[in-house]
Amino acid sequence: MYFSAAPYRRRVAAFVAAVLLLCIPQRNGGFAAEQGVPPAGEYQVKAAFVYNFIKFVEWPAGRNAREDTLRLCILGVVPVMAPFTDLDGKMVKGKQLTIMDPQTAGACQVLFVSSSLSRRMNEVLDVVKGRPTLTVGDTEGYARRGIMINMYLDKKRVRFEINAKTVRTAGLRISTKLMSLAGTVHGGEETEE
Repeated sequence: MYFSAAPYRRRVAAFVAAVLLLCIPQRNGGFAAEQGVPPAGEYQVKAAFVYNFIKFVEWPAGRNAREDTLRLCILGVVPVMAPFTDLDGKMVKGKQLTIMDPQTAGACQVLFVSSSLSRRMNEVLDVVKGRPTLTVGDTEGYARRGIMINMYLDKKRVRFEINAKTVRTAGLRISTKLMSLAGTVHGGEETEE
């Protein structure tokens, strides 16, 4: 059997390109990472991260594997929704990304949980518990509470952490390449190449 590393290299390159968005010079001099990312720019970067996270995740075989769409739900209040709605219809992993109503959170393969739901996090996680749903957040402490991939600001840069235990419990697999880019990995490192 022949193994080609080219698809992995392309995925890593795409992810790194999204990260480099923070290093684009701004009009008033300096870099976005030095100035702090304004909310619109911050959410453009976060939406790009979500899109690229998907490229590094493997869902278990089953009914969802045969579908031609991948469902993304945004749960809670997001200050700038446009970057996420711009993802609607994009192709990822050979499937069309579809933004869905958060009322159907149990049917989503990817669930972005905003900071507005911090007090209801346990309820949210109970809805998707045991389901192959990739949960992504953007709030301090979300990974320790059970969100699989959590973005946070560190010195005015968007970084992320992974809760590997929650990923395994849901039957998902995250590439070691993505794990190696995470600032912190909670709960071990059993992943897929």
